[in-house]
Amino acid sequence: MLAFIPLAVLGWATGALVNYLSDALPQTRRFSQPICRRCGRPQINLGYLAFPKRCSACGNGRGLRAWLVEAGYIAAAILTWLAPGNHVSFLAGWLLLAYLGVVTVIDIEHRVILHQMSLVGAVGGAALGGILHGVPRTLLGGVVGFAIMLLLYYLGIWVVRLRYRNVEGAPEEGLGFGDVNLSGIMGLILGWPAVIAGLTAAILSAGLASLIYLVIMLFKGRYSASLAIPYGPFLVLGIVYLLFFT
Repeated sequence: MLAFIPLAVLGWATGALVNYLSDALPQTRRFSQPICRRCGRPQINLGYLAFPKRCSACGNGRGLRAWLVEAGYIAAAILTWLAPGNHVSFLAGWLLLAYLGVVTVIDIEHRVILHQMSLVGAVGGAALGGILHGVPRTLLGGVVGFAIMLLLYYLGIWVVRLRYRNVEGAPEEGLGFGDVNLSGIMGLILGWPAVIAGLTAAILSAGLASLIYLVIMLFKGRYSASLAIPYGPFLVLGIVYLLFFT
């Protein structure tokens, strides 16, 4: 049992880092002091990052997400150590999980995949993919992943314009370009031809989640043409599934 303590500390520290980056990057686009999302004041005390996770100025709590992320990474650290993936080392897998966590949280909360995160992902994904698959398969996977999602991106724009013509509040595009970049990163990480399986898993899971979400919103009478779910978490799901569960 004592052997799990360092893993729990690692998980907590990683979760705290993911929470910090998810708060700071969307507001400042750089490493900066944490900023309270309610009053906008910088936070310099450890209590905001660790406990009780409240703003020292206005007293606003950081919300349930901060606790869930840290708890999730503690569990992930222990599970990853007990049952490591077949494709990556513990260290490489853990760095990847930290990166994907930041991407996921920001996309869920802000509906955006930051260009800075895409750049980091491209460099790290190319390095990891090169080790796992070799340079040719890594680069081919990245090109294929980017190209397929780019095609879907423009197809989504065409479908949205056709379907919601003259509809007030309709979305302008079906996918964000950040999703295209993340698909390229997926391709670099998974390589060719595994990127096809990763994209398939992402598309199918996103379609199922969208259908469930649509039914719930219709049942509640809250459906509108602008309803949308972030696509990035499903691409992340495809990466994690292929690397850690196959």
